Amino acid sequence: MVKATINKEHYACLVTNGSHEVIIDEPLELGGTDKGFAPKGLLMASLASCVAITLRMYVDRKGWAVDKIEVEVNMGIENAENIFLEEITCTGDLTDEQKQRLEDIAAKCPVSKILTAGNEVRSKVL
Repeated sequence: MVKATINKEHYACLVTNGSHEVIIDEPLELGGTDKGFAPKGLLMASLASCVAITLRMYVDRKGWAVDKIEVEVNMGIENAENIFLEEITCTGDLTDEQKQRLEDIAAKCPVSKILTAGNEVRSKVL
């Protein structure tokens, strides 16, 4: 469960899961106060961090020599559909076969699975 609360300040929104808080906002050019990630930026951050964590777990389990993993995510539109573009940089000594395996593993992170599955959002105003 997460809970978002917004007051009259455009458009700073406090989001909490009960243990942690984050500010989500819109940039100045969209009328926000630019105090935090925009909602789409946070979505991309969720994907990038999930991929990075999933890959770190995998390389550690395999004992591969990877010092750092960087995941850059951009959103684009292709054939009238949203597409997430991931560029993954691993600092270490990996073979082409290992890199291919990491591409396969990246697609299996929980957030990737959620984004690529058919989903439904239901809203109820109380």
